[in-house]
Amino acid sequence: MRAILFLVLLLVGQSAAAQTVLQCSPAHDRIVREALDSAKSLTTMAATAVGDTPEYARWFGVYSDHNAEIVRANLKAVVRAIRTGAVTVQCDSIRDDGCGNGEYAWVYAHRPYRIYLCPSFFDLPPLTALRPGTTASNNGTREGTFVHELSHFRPVARTEDHCYTRRICSRMASTDPARAIENADNYQYYTEDVIYYASQPVSGKAPP
Repeated sequence: MRAILFLVLLLVGQSAAAQTVLQCSPAHDRIVREALDSAKSLTTMAATAVGDTPEYARWFGVYSDHNAEIVRANLKAVVRAIRTGAVTVQCDSIRDDGCGNGEYAWVYAHRPYRIYLCPSFFDLPPLTALRPGTTASNNGTREGTFVHELSHFRPVARTEDHCYTRRICSRMASTDPARAIENADNYQYYTEDVIYYASQPVSGKAPP
């Protein structure tokens, strides 16, 4: 699988279409654009990797062809949203009608494709620094946050927030796959994990 995913990354590695970034510092502007571009490629790889795998089971429950096709289609829809170049990202502040404490980003699902980033978003690691199972990685990555927020939009996947956090959402996948397939965090964590674990050395696995 690693060789296949590496090939897909080469094929889709071109920069995403120009996006709009508002009210961000120059440094944060660069972080946003890099994370969006990376999210496009990584989500393409994640869609290609959908199958009867441990990562799929961890985030979407018992495998079925029908459910897997829904997951694959939703991930592809995230990629299409980024490729349009119509994503608008606005750096937001902590306030009553915007970012709350502990939030990384938020959207209005009926207003594609505007994403409001909270100050804590910039404390998240990039996916290259992900270490599943460690405290520092429990809240995900910058790329994963974009997958989460984009999946909420009605023209994309219309996901909900049935649960948050890796522990709770993985438990939901094992008990209620239908709700897991509707949940934004599950797409985020699946995309993060399938890419992370595909890059890890495994005895006997062919190099890319």
